[in-house]
Amino acid sequence: MLYNIIKNYTEKITKNDIINFFHKYNHELKEYEVNLIYNEIKNNLDNILLNSDLELHKIKDKLEYTTYLKILELKEKYKNYL
Repeated sequence: MLYNIIKNYTEKITKNDIINFFHKYNHELKEYEVNLIYNEIKNNLDNILLNSDLELHKIKDKLEYTTYLKILELKEKYKNYL
């Protein structure tokens, strides 16, 4: 059930949602990072929800190191929902 709720929400996500989410946690994304994260969510949503570690590893080198660390921090914070 929770999987479906997350999937339904993320299917409707916008780039502004991503920017606002990171901003809420005091992290500003570069434009290319927003595009990368957005495209990954749109193109690989099922894989992300099933195995976020593998999918995150695939884009790790394309992100700024601080962004990668922030994602890990947030992933840990929200792990009980995933």
